[in-house]
Amino acid sequence: MASRKGGGGTKFAGGLGPVYQQLLLFPERAEYLTQAQYRDYRTRLDHWRELSREFRSAFQAVYERKSGSVLLVHGPQGTGKTLFTRELEDGFNAASTKLTSSDPHNLWHLLSGGDPIDFSKVREVTARTVVRRISAESDWLKKETAFASSDVHAMRVFIIDDAHKDVFIRELAELTQGEYLRLKAEGKSDVALESVAQRIVENVRGRFARSLFVLLSNNRSFLEQIHGHLEQSHAGLARVIDLPLPDAPLKEEIVRTNTNSLNPRSYWYCLDQGGPDEKVDAYKILTGPGGFIDSFQAIDRALSAGAARRSGRPANKNLLTLVTLGAEPLVVDSFIADNEFTASESLRCRHVGSWLFRESWASVLGDDRNDGYARKASLVESEFALRWVALDARATWCLCNDSLSPSLEDFIQLAPRIGDPRDAKRAAEAAASKLDDNLDALANIDEIDRFIAAFKDAGQGRSRSYESAIAKRFKSIAFGQGLAAYGSVKPDLTVGDYKACAVTRSKSGNLKAIEEAIRRTCHVIEFTAHLQADMRGLRDYLRGKVETYASLLEAL
Repeated sequence: MASRKGGGGTKFAGGLGPVYQQLLLFPERAEYLTQAQYRDYRTRLDHWRELSREFRSAFQAVYERKSGSVLLVHGPQGTGKTLFTRELEDGFNAASTKLTSSDPHNLWHLLSGGDPIDFSKVREVTARTVVRRISAESDWLKKETAFASSDVHAMRVFIIDDAHKDVFIRELAELTQGEYLRLKAEGKSDVALESVAQRIVENVRGRFARSLFVLLSNNRSFLEQIHGHLEQSHAGLARVIDLPLPDAPLKEEIVRTNTNSLNPRSYWYCLDQGGPDEKVDAYKILTGPGGFIDSFQAIDRALSAGAARRSGRPANKNLLTLVTLGAEPLVVDSFIADNEFTASESLRCRHVGSWLFRESWASVLGDDRNDGYARKASLVESEFALRWVALDARATWCLCNDSLSPSLEDFIQLAPRIGDPRDAKRAAEAAASKLDDNLDALANIDEIDRFIAAFKDAGQGRSRSYESAIAKRFKSIAFGQGLAAYGSVKPDLTVGDYKACAVTRSKSGNLKAIEEAIRRTCHVIEFTAHLQADMRGLRDYLRGKVETYASLLEAL
């Protein structure tokens, strides 16, 4: 018996159930990415390409001339400074451990090998370089000086994140903690920066020759003062550069794909939970100068708002239509009951039937042994409703023999929407009833029996016969083609293509424009045949589809 998802707490990756489902899971600091729950977080390098060019220019000069250089990198909180340093260090360590080919997802390869990556350069430079990320702890300068004095690498890269921290300033300024704290208390701490600059110049001319220092800070004034003092002692030694944020669509894509990869609710679902204020706020932050943390927090506020406000009419989701061929509606109805599906709408006739599931249709197929599936199931059903269409032997024969057109196609392609007028629903029911009557009136029973017997005997090969018939029957819809945005997902029919949810696609910050931009309009149809009395194998088939559509949401 399938277990139903409920308040008892389905488990997800990371080991904990969604106790607080109104909260979005995202790393509030890059340091948290080492936690198991963030193992699927994906970093994009696209927006760092300009910074990569600056890094390569400084790196190459030091590498060839055996000199020194200082990069002063500014970025407000939440723009990815620590993530950049982490990706740089991790990328170098990965290359040092195992280097077999160029990797476009490795920041070190991009920094050292150029764009496009020259693997021969990556291999040579990695072997002759060491990268050290310096922790903010006492005696760091003494430790790094000792290392630099004995190190024989041709090139050294020293990374200091949050370079404005007291411990970095006071040790470079050769001040005791008490002396520096007194300067701060008197509002005179900036006077230490001249000494900091002089010590840096002294170091890169001495024991820290052959070194590139990368100092990162969210304090632009601090970096500019350091740069000014460095210019007085050694013109051209340093440059101030900004850590670039991606453009609005890419920023939203990074937030969206990681929301979908880490959470049991899709990015669209989170946005849809928000009220007018939360949607407009998300638009402003995602299209504005805010960083990644600001953006994740905006989506988190939208999700949390849904738990606080009174529930109204929900928005329509994308629609996945499953068409089972050759199985009587009564058999399908029994399968649905046995597996604890709960239909929002249903229509069961003698030869055709349809069931609409807006909630929990994927989760009921899970089990307690697969936490990863549980999250993906919840993710998919948060953005896709399932409409199950059953065609018995007569209806399947008609489908494959171009009979009862267009009423059969209309029944299959029907896409019920929340908010449809009652007249439209009654008309759909009447059309289904008339289709069923026409199927009941078919006189060629012997021919249909021979067809369905051959259909059953064909086993898995039967798909070749019905797929060609479907492709011919639905001429205006390309059969078996990949989705435009994600070609590896290939529904049998794509009535409405998939578009990733993007508030940045909105033409303005007007609420109506935003809601139109994120409206879900995808409709895909999948055909299958499971002809055993218990529809054996259908659970695994459906679970496979859940995995497929989860991969779509996680990729886009």
